Amino acid sequence: MDRLLKVTEVAALWGVDKQTVYRALWAKDLPFVDLAAPGAKKARIRIRTSAAEAYIAQRESAAAA
Repeated sequence: MDRLLKVTEVAALWGVDKQTVYRALWAKDLPFVDLAAPGAKKARIRIRTSAAEAYIAQRESAAAA
């Protein structure tokens, strides 16, 4: 089972600033789960480990092409 990572954890995994992760989320290139209650004012974004790894693999293959 995948772990659900916080944005800061994904940023640490990738070795980037958390804004880089947010850009991937906003571009809809990185799928996420929002654990906030319906109607909540603030999102509780979590990213599956497999999604974070797949995003990096996709970027690596695009860079190699």
